[in-house]
Amino acid sequence: MKKNWIVLLCAVIIMIAGLAIVFSQNHISGTPVTSSSDILDNSTPKAPSSQGSSEIITMTSKSDVYIVKEYKGHIGIFFNDESKPYEEIQVDVSSLPEADRKLLKEGIKVTDTDRLNSIIEDYES
Repeated sequence: MKKNWIVLLCAVIIMIAGLAIVFSQNHISGTPVTSSSDILDNSTPKAPSSQGSSEIITMTSKSDVYIVKEYKGHIGIFFNDESKPYEEIQVDVSSLPEADRKLLKEGIKVTDTDRLNSIIEDYES
């Protein structure tokens, strides 16, 4: 009988540890926001480049928002409504298609760093 209790206790501990790991992975990676009217559906992404690109490796909480928009003729990445970008992409906005210029003028809001890195790579290539 004592052996059964020990086995049961070990099983419960393993389940709790597994749930804690799954929860922490979801919390760390963040949950991408999906919407039926994704703002980038009308953009014209370019093919991936073999050249290196800048990547943002920071983790975000659910309230963190990046805004990719035109800044002084090129692309600025703003964090949580800051007035100055924390990163600038040296791509001349006037050289982009009209649809992209319009998106960048309005600002592209992103909450997921993977999505942000994808947008940056599209515009840098």
